[in-house]
Amino acid sequence: MEHGGTFEELGRDECLTRMATQRLGRLGVVVDGVPLVLPMRFAMDGDTVVLRTNQGAKVFHAPLSSVSFEVDHVDWENRVGWSVLIQGIGEDISSALDERSEALRSLSIHSWAPPPADRWLKIIPRRITGRLLRAGPPDE
Repeated sequence: MEHGGTFEELGRDECLTRMATQRLGRLGVVVDGVPLVLPMRFAMDGDTVVLRTNQGAKVFHAPLSSVSFEVDHVDWENRVGWSVLIQGIGEDISSALDERSEALRSLSIHSWAPPPADRWLKIIPRRITGRLLRAGPPDE
């Protein structure tokens, strides 16, 4: 049994800084009353999460709905890890003509989804939280 670990809440700026170092996260949407979590490649623009994908559950259920997006990282050797959670509203910007949406669609996101990955979503954040965990020494 391990003990002696520490837990630290991360501030908003630290959460965004850490998220910007990663390219893979998990999108949470509700489909027919059941949570669905999908791995997604992403990009950040300030505090906005941008996703590029194909048709599917995320495109049908994320726009105008409450969604979550989680990113984490573990350094196994140093026994430290962090997790950031963004909760907000999904928006389909695939065909939006405003300047901001056009700029977001120009971000480099190489989707792993089967072609065509021609749908673009953004998450408008309402809440950003994170935590840093440091494991204590393992028992002898």
